[in-house]
Amino acid sequence: FMENTQNWLDDLKLRFSYGTAGNNNIPSAQIVQAYQNNTTSWINGFNNYWAPSKNMANPYLNWETTITRNLGLDFTMLGGKLNGTIEAYQNTTKDLLIHFPVPGTGYDKQYRNMGETENRGLEVTLNWTAVNKKDWGLSFSANIGFNKNEIKDLGIMKDFGEETYWASSEIGNDFWIAKGGSVGQMYGYVSDGRYEVSDFEGYDAETNTWVLKEGVVDATSVVGKVRPGTMKIKNLNDDDVINDDDKTIIGDANPVHTGGFSINARAYGFDLSANFNWSVGNDIYNANKIEYTSSGKYQYRNMIDIMADGKRWTNLRADGTISNDLDELRQMNATTTMWSPLTDRMVFTDYAIEKGSFLRLNTATIGYSLPKSIIEKVKMQKLRIYATAYNVFCLTDYSGYDPEVSAVRKTNLTPGVDYSAYPKSRQFVVGFNLNF
Repeated sequence: FMENTQNWLDDLKLRFSYGTAGNNNIPSAQIVQAYQNNTTSWINGFNNYWAPSKNMANPYLNWETTITRNLGLDFTMLGGKLNGTIEAYQNTTKDLLIHFPVPGTGYDKQYRNMGETENRGLEVTLNWTAVNKKDWGLSFSANIGFNKNEIKDLGIMKDFGEETYWASSEIGNDFWIAKGGSVGQMYGYVSDGRYEVSDFEGYDAETNTWVLKEGVVDATSVVGKVRPGTMKIKNLNDDDVINDDDKTIIGDANPVHTGGFSINARAYGFDLSANFNWSVGNDIYNANKIEYTSSGKYQYRNMIDIMADGKRWTNLRADGTISNDLDELRQMNATTTMWSPLTDRMVFTDYAIEKGSFLRLNTATIGYSLPKSIIEKVKMQKLRIYATAYNVFCLTDYSGYDPEVSAVRKTNLTPGVDYSAYPKSRQFVVGFNLNF
């Protein structure tokens, strides 16, 4: 029935698959209560004791189950020059293994089966042999994937926050898990620049405080003591103070699409290959920008260039004394753009959220195979000399070392965090392949 396509279509295959897969990737000894030996020097003369672990056992715990559904189309055409695959999938994971807090029980948390997530997506792969001659050839391959993650159910849980703890407990919940949302939604404040001189009535020397003008929202509970130059937070619920109610979703670690492509070429003994990959639309939580633009708790703290002298707000005169004069502060900071680094604690705002889109050349190889007429004289079948470079370049607007980062992964609920991650190294390899 496909006789009319034989001039351009060589093969066409439609397939469907359905299956389940289990996951038990949690610490062992969660079904029966584990005990730990602890040392002490103050319990009735005993120097050690046995006590239950901080996790409560759950004898009803089951494996997490993922149901996979896949519809695919494989094709080959143009005499084998072009082939590829189109895949659509819907994967549902139920009985999620969640580390659930159980306050009031004497334990910290308990692993439970609760909740359901779904991943839907489309993946396309293409391979094209543009030229395939005896002495030269050129081919390309590429793939792209779109994925949509959704939290379908949270069981007995309500929507809840998750902490990364990169700054201990100062930040609080910096990811939000909500029914109808997705895993990877970043939760914090919206930056509103800084408090300017015009926001204040003046300085009260008796109480050592700055007095805000009427109608200017006070962010003391979040950023600490407020004065001109202090970081300012946007008031989202139009009340008189900044607090947890002003937090909102400020980023999403999930990309719109990811993919890669490769180029392979050969000509008269020379060969060239290059492999690229990309990601588009994901956000990165750059915790380094928060830590290294704040100096309130640390003396002699190093800061990044955006907080250099002349860019950040300053309250210090040239002689090192503090100015509390409004007009003088206005003149001293006429050309500065950043807020003061002096804060009581780390604060997570959309200032630390950056686009993580990138295009990277992962590997590039160039080689040369000596002609057989030469190598056969020394009883060789093949001699190829080559040079390969890894992590050649990365095109991105991300200000950190590497946009492919997820450094704080105490839990899978906090992806896309960059905190003190090592950058990828660039490597060069020179070698040869020798066959006798």
